[in-house]
Amino acid sequence: NEVVDLEDISGAISITDLTFNDFKIELMEYMKTKRKALDEAPNGMYAVTKIDESISDIVKPGVIFTLRQVKGKEQSKEQNPLFPYYMVYITDDGEVQLSFLHAKKILDYYKKLCSGKDEVLKELVEEFNKETNDGRKMEHYSDLLEASIENLIGKKQDIGVASLFSKGGTTMQKSLFDGIEDFELITFLVLKS
Repeated sequence: NEVVDLEDISGAISITDLTFNDFKIELMEYMKTKRKALDEAPNGMYAVTKIDESISDIVKPGVIFTLRQVKGKEQSKEQNPLFPYYMVYITDDGEVQLSFLHAKKILDYYKKLCSGKDEVLKELVEEFNKETNDGRKMEHYSDLLEASIENLIGKKQDIGVASLFSKGGTTMQKSLFDGIEDFELITFLVLKS
């Protein structure tokens, strides 16, 4: 593990690069005009977006799931600043690229993928509808969702074990989650190349 000296970093770095403040500010602004629409939006909404060439070397086709924990033990804000929400980025081949432990990075990707795109990308939606037979054949995405939740459950167990070796006690709890039924799908963003 290497300690980064902030003086060695070329370019400016702000405190918002390290926190969620920039996202909170943008969300508050957005909520001023879109609160009603968001409150009335059903769970499970999705969007399909194209991966921009500028980030195609780090972002691969897959899905970013946003989940909400509805049962199980509560998580501390230190472990998950978005609690009760969890974000997971998984590639089409089932590999979790970023778990909820990297929510800031997932939000950064989300912003790069979606910012400024106010219109539905009809050709991508048509491709998605063809792939899923208009949403009737969702096995691939169900498998990715299940793998994401299994990863999330595993990461929470890893945190509990890791806390055994940290100062200040443990966060080890018996059965943080029972399984997939402890979560509800809020949204998912399908990433296409």
